[in-house]
Amino acid sequence: MLDKLREGAQGKVAKVILGLIILSFALAGVGSYLNGPARTAPATVNGTEISAAALENAYRNERARMESKMGEAFSQLAANPDYMKQFRRGVLDRLIDQALLDSKARELGLRISDEQIKQAIVAMPEFAENGKFNNDRYLQLIRRAGMTPEMFRDSLRQDTVRQQLMGALVGTEFALKGEAEQLDKLFNQTRDLRLVRLAAANYVADVQVSETELEQYYKTNGARFMNDEQVKVDYLLLDAATLGNEIKVSDQDAQDYYDQHQDLFQRAERRQVAHILIPFGKDEKAAEQKAEAVLAKAKGGDDFAALAKADSSDTFSAKKGGELDWFEQGVMDPAFEKAAFALNKAGDLSTVVKSPFGFHIIKLLGVEAAQTKPFADVKAETITRLQADKAKELFFAEQQKMADNSFENPDSLDLTADAMGMKVQSSDYFTQANAPAPLNDGKVLSVAFSEQLRDDNTNSDVIELADGKALVLHITGHRPKAVKPLAEVKEQVIAAIKHDKAGEVARGKAQGLLDKLKVGESINADLTALGLKVETHQGVTRFDREMDQNLIAQAFTLPHPKDGKPSVALVTESNNDRVVVALDKVNVPAAPSQMVSMLQGQLGQGKAQADYKSLIDELRKTAKIEYFTSVEATVE
Repeated sequence: MLDKLREGAQGKVAKVILGLIILSFALAGVGSYLNGPARTAPATVNGTEISAAALENAYRNERARMESKMGEAFSQLAANPDYMKQFRRGVLDRLIDQALLDSKARELGLRISDEQIKQAIVAMPEFAENGKFNNDRYLQLIRRAGMTPEMFRDSLRQDTVRQQLMGALVGTEFALKGEAEQLDKLFNQTRDLRLVRLAAANYVADVQVSETELEQYYKTNGARFMNDEQVKVDYLLLDAATLGNEIKVSDQDAQDYYDQHQDLFQRAERRQVAHILIPFGKDEKAAEQKAEAVLAKAKGGDDFAALAKADSSDTFSAKKGGELDWFEQGVMDPAFEKAAFALNKAGDLSTVVKSPFGFHIIKLLGVEAAQTKPFADVKAETITRLQADKAKELFFAEQQKMADNSFENPDSLDLTADAMGMKVQSSDYFTQANAPAPLNDGKVLSVAFSEQLRDDNTNSDVIELADGKALVLHITGHRPKAVKPLAEVKEQVIAAIKHDKAGEVARGKAQGLLDKLKVGESINADLTALGLKVETHQGVTRFDREMDQNLIAQAFTLPHPKDGKPSVALVTESNNDRVVVALDKVNVPAAPSQMVSMLQGQLGQGKAQADYKSLIDELRKTAKIEYFTSVEATVE
């Protein structure tokens, strides 16, 4: 049998089969080598990976910063997938730039010693208590940030080396004072103008619109007559205030809460004082001397009430011998209050105390020690507090229940509503601009107009709103952005065509006036015929907000007048009016303004930023940078 097996193995068929098996294993090995492991980095720089974790951390930090800075406006931007794609790429590009800077710093041999890092950590105010570095606080804070001391040290070293490179590059840039003065003169330059305005509205009645023009304009400018994207939703709204109204609190419950939380019902220490106020007047030193003299009289035994009536400028309290009402800390001026609460017993006098109102002499009349308010006085407040606490607990429990049910039954909100004893509320179609309350919240709108949620046809996550409210929604209808039917916008289209044609009529008449001005001819007769007047504006600045900004921009690009002849131009204002502009004079300040030093600093910063951009551009030219968009897109 063995001989037969050997003979079979040496046959041609067996050799072919064996060869195919070997070839399949070889190809499998090559394939695995070519495919390699799954890509996990969103980008590489000269073969070094930018990790997905680094991008995710930087992305979240930048997003939190923008949300804090822009509020609801950023939430609306975040609802746009294209915007967030660019936002994410911007964050990734900054990480790549940092990697390039780190590589350049290593190439230049820049180093930061362990002692410098140690001194930097010790000097950080975040790790100080009572003005001194506290190691326990340091460890607590970096652990809370998810870092070890070694990780924090290495991160700080990297940042410091990067700053060292940037300091050497941009910290040495500067601008000359002469540059700033020249720019200052340009900023503060003014111009004397004469204007002839031809309003498009004056010629609307002279133009007609044909059906062909109507249809052609509608087809060409469809984007001007679009319906905004609309959705309608079902939603469940959870309101802590409503839950609180349903909570019953017994007298015994209120008494128990009062007994357990007496710190909430403390009345702070109160004091009553009398004072004498000497105002600063024109001579503050003389006023202080007078206050010292009055204090000496009071200490010498003179009646304080009589002194107050005679010398205090606080006429209201002076009538009562300087007596003020009882007060707690946090009510009076800090300096006055500090002095009043430093007195020990009734009859004690303060030194002369300075406040924004003048100089005071304070006499302590009485002290009421801190005490707990009786239950009878705070019973209603106790019930309200207990209801609020219980409502908060119930709200969070109901919110979790709503989240669980809506997740387990994603096709609609009906089963969730049944389980919670709530009623599904339905909206009509709305846009992002006219959403009804409570749907007019940036976070809600971001979800309601989410393409993914619409495509999945599932319930949203629970969305927390302000004022103790939360909701979950389900998109039930969607109307994409689309051009409105011509019949619906016909009057708007006709008005737009007439406005444009009227503007062209105004342009033609204005061009005729401009042509005459260019050759030095008088236009007075034309102005009379057209019923127009010349507007004169002296000393117009670049930052004039009362005039059309298109006109201002054009006026300040006109060349200086020569040989007594004005520089002229035809300007189209933002409302489609045409204006003939004549520049008669350019007024240049004789001396620089107080802005020079600020402008010099801004010029230096601008040059430094240009240097930084040039360095990054040069480093990018010589680096091998690869983006892996499929990985980048997974970072949220």
